[in-house]
Amino acid sequence: MFGRKERADAQALIDALDRSQAVIEFNVDGTIITANRNFLDAVGYSLEEIRGKHHSMFVDASERDTVEYREFWAALGRGELRSAEFRRVAKGGREIWIQASYNPIVDKQGRPFKVVKFATDVTRAKARNLDAAGKLAAINRTQAVIEFELDGTIVTANENFLGALGYSLADIRGQHHRMFVAPDERDGSVYREFWSRLTRGEY
Repeated sequence: MFGRKERADAQALIDALDRSQAVIEFNVDGTIITANRNFLDAVGYSLEEIRGKHHSMFVDASERDTVEYREFWAALGRGELRSAEFRRVAKGGREIWIQASYNPIVDKQGRPFKVVKFATDVTRAKARNLDAAGKLAAINRTQAVIEFELDGTIVTANENFLGALGYSLADIRGQHHRMFVAPDERDGSVYREFWSRLTRGEY
């Protein structure tokens, strides 16, 4: 049995999680029991709108009837924790992204009887990452791009670069940048210093 101090410490931890995390509780069949204010704010619902409903209300229609989704809840029912970044659907069809852990809670016999999810809304960070990925894709479409190891060895290059120089990737991968440099420049101190500066992180 827990003593008074242990119970107080446990309650303080629960209160801290409730303040900092989006928390929702489910029966092992996925039916919603309750949720805290952070979770409700993230999905845009009131507790009355979601209590008694199934978790699938937060899942895209294309995912709800999949084998993977059924196995997700079957695993939780077996007491297996699930933690990842998830795409979810908030009220009105709004897309949100959460970093979440689904934690089965077991009884004295070790049998799961509910699942508690702790989540953080990472929608803004995800949007920034997707924006950055989109910009990189745009650069790759419009620019000639090549990547090197710090010693000048070629790692890869995009089609724009290969087309401009008339090589295939197999022709250049593993070769040194000097293959693109005139012979009278390759062995000069200026060229060696060029790669030394790059190795030091200088432009």
